[in-house]
Amino acid sequence: MRPGSFFAIFSLSSLSTAAPSVRLLNGTLTGSQCAYSETNFYLAIPYARPPIGEFRFTAPSIFNAKYGKDGSLNATLPAASCPQFGSSSFAESGVQSEDCLTLDVYVPPRISIQSKLPVKVWLYGGFNEAGGISDATYNGCFSAKDSIVVTVNYRVGPLGYLSVKKAGLMGNYGLQDQLLALKWVQSNIYAFGGDPKKVLLFGQSAGALDTYALGTIREIESIISAAAIQSGGSRTLPTIDDAENFTSKFVEMLNCTTFDAQCIREVPLAQLNEAFASLVSSRPNVPALDTNRQNNGFGYGWGPVVDGTFLEEQPEKIGMRVPSIIGNNANDGALFVLAQYGAALTNITESQYQEFLLYSFGRLASNVSISYPLSKYNSSVISPEFSAMSDIITDYGYKCPTYRALKATEARGVNVWAYNFNHTPTCSWYQAIPNDPEILQLLGPTHTAEIPYVFSLTNHLPLSGSPSSTSGNGNCSFDHAEIAISQFMERAWTALAKDKRPALTLVWPKWNRNSYTGIHIENLIEISELDYSNCAFWDKISNRM
Repeated sequence: MRPGSFFAIFSLSSLSTAAPSVRLLNGTLTGSQCAYSETNFYLAIPYARPPIGEFRFTAPSIFNAKYGKDGSLNATLPAASCPQFGSSSFAESGVQSEDCLTLDVYVPPRISIQSKLPVKVWLYGGFNEAGGISDATYNGCFSAKDSIVVTVNYRVGPLGYLSVKKAGLMGNYGLQDQLLALKWVQSNIYAFGGDPKKVLLFGQSAGALDTYALGTIREIESIISAAAIQSGGSRTLPTIDDAENFTSKFVEMLNCTTFDAQCIREVPLAQLNEAFASLVSSRPNVPALDTNRQNNGFGYGWGPVVDGTFLEEQPEKIGMRVPSIIGNNANDGALFVLAQYGAALTNITESQYQEFLLYSFGRLASNVSISYPLSKYNSSVISPEFSAMSDIITDYGYKCPTYRALKATEARGVNVWAYNFNHTPTCSWYQAIPNDPEILQLLGPTHTAEIPYVFSLTNHLPLSGSPSSTSGNGNCSFDHAEIAISQFMERAWTALAKDKRPALTLVWPKWNRNSYTGIHIENLIEISELDYSNCAFWDKISNRM
């Protein structure tokens, strides 16, 4: 059936003074207009049945009910976030609910059902423990120019990824939420003026890890046309059996057995949070780094698992099945060191550095210490320990997973393009990051720093609140060079959605394992050979862990 055949043509705010609206099979959505642009938005659209009660810890199913009693939905109010776990500075602090499987859609003005614009679908990061689409940094008010932007809520933490094989709980619920949202886009985006044949999936951090995992499954080529992976890439995922040490300990804290799915499903949300907090409470005071040595010796934390069904085999062995942009930030790790030590950043000791190595790498800590000696960082403006930790987290957690994803994708004959983001923003882009030029310079091109450029957020930084509101926003603006970087990245992502290649005035060469050529983004945007020289070492470490 043709994707648009379910739907009637939607009304346009540009054709009348009425609020923008879209008619779908479930009823009529009424949206609004962004405060700083002419972009129309529709918030908190349900794409799945609420995953509550007997549907907790199960794969999602499509939302097929009528909107409200009269078939209408006021789509102007921000979505509730899925329940947040952990104490991350980037966890959502607003309304939370287990009834959270919704998405937001941002549409340029003066668009008709015949426009067939490319579509960009966003997956947020947050360790697969936190995050939500109501974060102002993820609104599409500025990047929905010649494309439609969709942002997706999905389950995180144990609600999204608890796998207990003996109880028949196979995990990957958050990943399956994302896939169902993409199927919703296939069936519905035509009514907003989008082209279901031109869909880019893009994500950052955990959202990038999830994007890569989804990009390797067999059916993905019929659902998306391209992908962009920002500081995530290819990591060795635990199998459902590997994750058992961690998840069985968690289930014990719920006072359930690993055979009793009903008991696990009926645990109150507060008790899930308490068990989560208890499990991580004895972690040493070191930055988080996803290795199977962590989580109090219980191995992997929350995230996708190779279950043999949804994820049939290791994604890192498969590579992306669609054309992809894959890259990372030059100083991804700095944000995690700052998050751990805060004002004590300049006072990190050598013993804390050794504790970080031992906690993360166990018997291989000395190997890492030899490759990242503190003497190498004596010129650090903060401390040698800070810079060494930052480099290790960057290389192990982001640069080398990027490299592995590039290799696997190129090996299967799929076009892939690489980038290295090495520009330090002049404005804070999250409320959690101090808008202090000195701190921004210390962080450098750290984790999440590329996000405002991809979303064309160049003014009123950091943003806060609803896309229809100006309240609480900052007053910092990017300079002309940064606006040029933003234009390049936003247009490249849109071109990839539209043409399956980043067709730009600057020719972006495809990556291959012989030249490592990609785009280096600093104060200028240049074609360069990117450096992955440390990744052979990290491959050896990973294989021995």
